[in-house]
Amino acid sequence: MGRTSEQEIQDKIIKACDELKNLLIEKNKMYGNSFYETLHEYGNSLVCVRIEDKLNRLKQIILKGKNDEKTDERIIDTAMDLAGYAILTKIFFQCYSN
Repeated sequence: MGRTSEQEIQDKIIKACDELKNLLIEKNKMYGNSFYETLHEYGNSLVCVRIEDKLNRLKQIILKGKNDEKTDERIIDTAMDLAGYAILTKIFFQCYSN
């Protein structure tokens, strides 16, 4: 595996952020504000539960040690889910905490 230039990394960051943005918008259209409604219903600690579930999934995928294309995709999906929950949590606390 060769080294990646600083510009290539920056381009990848931009692409990943665009993908995450599109994913969050698409899921919000499909599910509405279910994340926020669930937090209002069950409390702020639900954020920790959701993130911990995703971290446990990531841990299990990595510990199984599989490197096939299917497993890598699950790692990427789980990483995107984690990033998505982080963004949704940021927005929630900006909008609803006082």
